[in-house]
Amino acid sequence: MIRPTAQFVAFALLLAATLSSCLTAGHKEMRVSLNPDGKSGSAVILFTRIHSEASNDTADQTKDDFNSLISEYYQGKKLTDLFPNISNVKKRLFLDGNELAGELTFDFANIADLGFFRYKNSGPFMYYTLADGYFSSGVFEASNGSFGGDKMPLVFWDESSRDFFVKVALSQAQAPERSLVPLYKTWAKK
Repeated sequence: MIRPTAQFVAFALLLAATLSSCLTAGHKEMRVSLNPDGKSGSAVILFTRIHSEASNDTADQTKDDFNSLISEYYQGKKLTDLFPNISNVKKRLFLDGNELAGELTFDFANIADLGFFRYKNSGPFMYYTLADGYFSSGVFEASNGSFGGDKMPLVFWDESSRDFFVKVALSQAQAPERSLVPLYKTWAKK
């Protein structure tokens, strides 16, 4: 069974559809490294270009989106609730150039808890790129594995692999973006 994963690379600011407004990110990157046991390891999930998307109504939800980011994700348990078996969790919000980014790093006891699958615990590693606890859609962009294509959105790695990388585009700039950087700068000074 493939389990939901909102994890790869970076502070899983798993922001999207579950939020009441339009908080999203440009990309989600996930990097996983296995320990010699081939089961446990560490992971980093990175969210880049975190922003608020302008909605069709005239109300500006940017402040509400930023408050949700801080209270529910950075200080809250939205991210860690996705992976109840992780440990050594660290969250970080930071500026990457003039864009807001978020990172989640953690250790795990079983790679299957992150949404990776191996049939009968052998053979190649597989990861379903659309299996995510928050984002119902994303567009595969890059990996160090082999992507099965749009009709089979799985990434495959050889069974001897120990390092995994997947990058998915989360927003397509369909709606105007509203930067959270000014709110972050004010918050970071506190």
